[in-house]
Amino acid sequence: MNTTVLLTFGLVVLLLGYKFYGGLLEKKIAKPDDSKPTPAHKKFDGVDYVPANKWVLLGHHFASIAGAGPIIGPVLAASLFGWAPALLWIIFGGIFMGAVHDYLTLVASVKEKGVSIVKIAEKNISPLAKNMFSIFLFVALSLVVGVFAVVTAKTFMKQPELVLPSFGLILVAILIGTLIYRFGFNIWFAAFIGFISLLLLLWLGYQIPITIGGHYQPSHEYWFVLNIPSFGLNPFILWTLLLLGYAFIASVTPVWILLQPRDFLATFQLIFGLLLGVLGGLFAFETLKAPAFAGFHLSTTPLWPFMFVIIACGAISGFHSLVASGTTSKQLDKESDAKLVGYGGMLLESLLALVALLSVSAGLYWLSKPQGAEGFVFQNLLKQSPILAFGYGYGEIVSKGLPFITFAMASFFGMMMLNAFVMTTLDSASRINRLIFTDLTGIKNKYIASLAGLLLGALFALTNAWTVIWPVFGSANQLIAALTLIVLTAYLIGIKAPTKYTLFPAIFMSLTTVAILIFQTLKFGIEGKFILSLVALILLTLALVIMKESYKVFAKYYNLPMMELKKEHKLAAILILTLLGMFSFGLASVAG
Repeated sequence: MNTTVLLTFGLVVLLLGYKFYGGLLEKKIAKPDDSKPTPAHKKFDGVDYVPANKWVLLGHHFASIAGAGPIIGPVLAASLFGWAPALLWIIFGGIFMGAVHDYLTLVASVKEKGVSIVKIAEKNISPLAKNMFSIFLFVALSLVVGVFAVVTAKTFMKQPELVLPSFGLILVAILIGTLIYRFGFNIWFAAFIGFISLLLLLWLGYQIPITIGGHYQPSHEYWFVLNIPSFGLNPFILWTLLLLGYAFIASVTPVWILLQPRDFLATFQLIFGLLLGVLGGLFAFETLKAPAFAGFHLSTTPLWPFMFVIIACGAISGFHSLVASGTTSKQLDKESDAKLVGYGGMLLESLLALVALLSVSAGLYWLSKPQGAEGFVFQNLLKQSPILAFGYGYGEIVSKGLPFITFAMASFFGMMMLNAFVMTTLDSASRINRLIFTDLTGIKNKYIASLAGLLLGALFALTNAWTVIWPVFGSANQLIAALTLIVLTAYLIGIKAPTKYTLFPAIFMSLTTVAILIFQTLKFGIEGKFILSLVALILLTLALVIMKESYKVFAKYYNLPMMELKKEHKLAAILILTLLGMFSFGLASVAG
């Protein structure tokens, strides 16, 4: 099998999914009515509620949801299980689960005056469900902010060529936002100015790397290296604080000044990198070197439930619901724009995940390379970093499919694309966390609300506390997806709409996350990693509490028995969960 066939297959199926399944959801559930003003118009405040052109909003949404996840997840999944299971989950999981999750969250939030998913949970399930969900999301988003600040800081230290384009884009975005919203420039003319500026920034960044404190070994000949003195402080800490400071400013600045134009311009960069990957794969005709199927397990990692958590953003991710209901719903100009932004934005991310999967599966050798062959070995690069493996695989595919682009240039574009995703997710997560904190506490001062999440994020980042609990973040993210689908099902019950489109994905994702959390609680406990075990147990408890609350709604609608959990029922539930955990752990142990 080669990249040309698989990319063609993926593109065709994703387009058909958008047209037919997305169209079905639009007709059966969304039922857009453009005569009704959206929250962006009804609650316009010039800060969070600001209507945006649908292409600008698609740019914001796609740039915000597509962090490092759709790249790292498929790379790891390919190393564990082979490319075929990952490819099928990315394409069909994206169409029938991820895009449904994103689109209907956006629709529900817009219909409910732009409120967050936690407010929808409160209205359609219970205040307890809302409070539990809010606390969990606030901590999870603070962790995301801290980790992404760390990742970006380390990236700037290793590749200072990315600094100038990354921060220069912020200034260009402010200029473009001002031209469009203050001087009435045509959006596409302003976008053209921004795109030319972006290309210039990329070129200048490649020639003028920026470092803090020096200690950088040049990878090629530059015009000069701009070194900012560190005054004896750790450069990593300075970069991290600088990024957190930027996140604070971005989270309280009106969206038309920075968020909308920045994400719109970043999307040009992202689409350009994605387009290079797609064209490179289509014209490379490169045979996949990785096995199609490497087995149902590797050591203690069974395919189910792990693959469905590892891939995450490429097929379905809970973080997307926070973007859809946190920022995107407050900028939707017309109800009919929701399908392009919500459903289409997710399928673009599935395409990105497909490109990442095929880049490492076809661009790199598996285990070892043939005698005298040029190229890189997947496993050797993976030991250093999955991001590095992607960068090299992407560079190989693009340079082979498009010979006028060198490997070095292609790898740089790939890394720049990834860094742009991380930066946009950093500022979006900060703004969403501000809104979650306000929902949870009632504190409406945007500076206090934003600072609360960033202080917790800084604590995670600067104390390395994130390294302690990050191993369970993937499970936490997919738990958000499962709970969001449950909330959406309850919402559909409330508006008397068909529930099957969210109910079956909710059941699958709930079983998957409960299984992996039981597995992790037991596994980390056996290994003596008691903090991780405790965190997994807390997440499991949270999931079960919200599921119990939602059962009351489902029982009434589906004519299920309304039973109170008596002592014997609780014991039976504990026994069933324990057996499920033992089965998962035993399966992995036997497989290993």
